Parts: sequence; structure tokens; C-alpha cells
Amino acid sequence: MSSRVETYLNERKANGGSLANEWLELESLYQSRLWHELTLRVTSLVHRDELQQGEQLIRFYENFLSDFEHRINQLAFVEIIIPIARTYKQVDQAIQFVQQIREKVKGNSLAILLCDITIGKAYLITKNLPETKKIIEDLAPKFDELDHLTTVHSRFYDLASNYYRVMGNHSEYYQNALKYLGCIDHSSIPLKEKAERAFNLGLAALLAENVYNFGEILQHPVLDALKDTREQWLIDLLQAFNMGDMDKYEALKSVWQVQPDLRMAEGILKRKINLLCLMDMIFTAGGTRALSFTDVATRTKLPLNEVELLAMQALSLGLIRGNIDQVDEKFNMHWVKPRVLDLRQVGTLKKRLDQWTHDVKQMSTLVEQQAGDILS
Repeated sequence: MSSRVETYLNERKANGGSLANEWLELESLYQSRLWHELTLRVTSLVHRDELQQGEQLIRFYENFLSDFEHRINQLAFVEIIIPIARTYKQVDQAIQFVQQIREKVKGNSLAILLCDITIGKAYLITKNLPETKKIIEDLAPKFDELDHLTTVHSRFYDLASNYYRVMGNHSEYYQNALKYLGCIDHSSIPLKEKAERAFNLGLAALLAENVYNFGEILQHPVLDALKDTREQWLIDLLQAFNMGDMDKYEALKSVWQVQPDLRMAEGILKRKINLLCLMDMIFTAGGTRALSFTDVATRTKLPLNEVELLAMQALSLGLIRGNIDQVDEKFNMHWVKPRVLDLRQVGTLKKRLDQWTHDVKQMSTLVEQQAGDILS
């Protein structure tokens, strides 16, 4: 044991307090050179409330942890460093500290990624958005190349979603926030934070111009945090968009217009629900998929002379495929963009499959009955 470590541990033991037994155990593990067990104890210790004040964790690193840091798993080492970096009073100092650690863990790609994410979060805190953006753009392809989920993924998606939320990029926020929730255990999120994330995610789904799949968020467990609360209206509004229900959309208008972001984007919302309404009509129509201009105008509550433009928009966005018959004023569509289905839509699909099965059986019976005539 080095004199520096010995002096530090003796000082901490002499102070007693609630962590007295912790220091004794750390000393024993250090002397026994049980590095794995020591790493686990240190990982737990750096999160203790008693050490979050002042420069206690910084001194802990300088006088104890730095002595055997080269013996610790590099990714675990960075996990230990993160709460230490948070105790620096100046963010610039914290960034410099993490950059120094980054040089020490170059042998572990995940440890390097975690260092970069930690630096990115520090930049975001100080509103240094250009540097935050640079880090996110540099890291995104690296995570895309990983062929398995790691403990670092959630940290990256959390950083990216927070950055895009600050920037007001609803589409990118929505995608990254969903990925973040897909990487963590939902039970570990406090109810208040879960409700906040659900609310922000719901707003982003509505405001993002390229999100037309609401089944994904409606089936996500995080949305349960809003059920039977004063934000229940957001779930109802998402369901209205998912079904293209114009009546429900209009009925909820007095509620959702209280939200400034939604009120300012009323034009975008109206266009989106009209498109979703058309998609739902095509999906429900099934095999025929021939819709009259009048039926679409009635369902979408648009003037008759605007429904053709609506279909053209849906075609240009890749939401549907087919052609427009201007002479007969009909839409002949043969494809609608796949979406996560709710129970109502699954029921519609079941009816279509049942009808298809019935038609196949009828054709099979007809062929059997006429087989003799055909073969002869």
C-alpha cells in the first residue's frame, strides 16, 4: 500500500461517520488485491449521498482510486468516473477531467464512447450546442455499427433525445427517445419522470412531420403514466390521430389548444390527421380500395376540391400507392404504408383474412366440381 493511499484511508477511518465500515472494507479489499470486488464496492460508494458535497469524490480519486485504476475494467472505470466528474464546480474542469480519463481507456471502445457521451452531456448543460451536435453526429454511426445492445446505448439515446428536444427537432427527438426507452427497464424510472417523458413523447409524435405510425407509442407502457390523469387528453388525441377520427379530433380541440406548441402547429396537425384519415380509409376498404372523392371529403371534412390534393400529398410522402381517376373522381389505391395496428385495426385485418379464406375455399370447391369438365 502506497503512503498516499494509507494516509487517505487512515484519515477517512478516523473521521468515522456512516461510512466508517465502508472505508475498512475498501482497505481490506485493496490489501488483498481483490480488484473485482473492490471495483464493485467503489462503484456503489461513489453514488453515496455522503460523498456528493464539496470535493470529497475528487480527493477520493486523486488519493485512492488513481492508485489502482489501471487494474479496473476500463468500462467499469468510466462508470465510476462519471459521478466524480459531476462534483466539479466548473463544467470546463469536468470536461477536461473526462478527456484525461478518455486517454487512459483507449483499449476499450465502449469506454471511449461513454467518455464522449459524458462530455456531450456536459456541453449540453452549458448550452454549447454546436459541440453537442458534433459529438452526437460522430457517435451515431458508431452505434449503428454495433451488432448488439450495450449498457452504453441508453446513455447515447438519452443525450441525443435531450439535444433534439432543446433544438425543437420533434422527429429526431421522438426516434431517439423511443430508442432510449427501448434500452432501459421501465420500472427503474420514477413515476414523475415517466409521466414527463410520456407527455414529451406524445407531443413529439403529434408535431413531427414524418411520424404517421401512432400505434407504436400507443402500445408503449410509458404512456400508462398519463392514464387517468389530467393529461389523459393526450392519449385520447393520439388515438384520434391513429384512427384518423376527425370527430374526436374536433371534440378535443378545446383541450389540446391550451398547449402552446399544439396551438401554434394547428395547420400541421390538421394536415396530418387528414392524411391518417385517408390511410385508415384505404386500409379499411381492403381489396377494393377504390374510394370516391365524396366519401373522402365527408370523412376528412375537407372541401371536395381539396381531396385530390390530399391524395397527392399522401402519394408524395410514400404513405399510399395507386392512382387518381379524375374522370370518375375516385382514388384507386393498392398499398398503404404498414403501421403498428391497434385492436380495431387488427379486427379489420382479421375480417379481410376470413373473407380471403372463404373466397379461396369457394374457388377450390369450384375447381373440384369443374375438374372433370376441364380435364376431359
